[in-house]
Amino acid sequence: MTATPAIPTGHSRQRRRVLAVVAAVALSSCQASASTTHRNGAVLGTVLSAPSCPVERSDAPCPPRPVRGAVVDAVVGDQLRATTHSDRAGRFRLSLPYGTYTIRATNAGALRSTATRSVRLDRATVSVRLVVDSGIR
Repeated sequence: MTATPAIPTGHSRQRRRVLAVVAAVALSSCQASASTTHRNGAVLGTVLSAPSCPVERSDAPCPPRPVRGAVVDAVVGDQLRATTHSDRAGRFRLSLPYGTYTIRATNAGALRSTATRSVRLDRATVSVRLVVDSGIR
């Protein structure tokens, strides 16, 4: 029977430190690559309708009104990439991969009108405000 030579205590501690450093470096590089490959974001926006009064006067402001139920699309060329509807406050959210999109909002109601805006989604969120024609003259 042969005995296994004992590893001196100093070497064991040093080996554990080296392994801990290697593990920390490996984990941090995984985390860094995950954050750099993150390529999804969101277009957040509001759909408003204007004008909202038949006659606007300087002493009686008449701000645009939120459009509930507007159809909001994200398109690239003629390809529909995402669609949603605005809520009661006119707000919407489209989750999309990074890229350039035309955001198109069509109001719900008697006069169907559409507002469009080109956006470049290259960060977590991009905000957009779309104003459709109310038909009030």
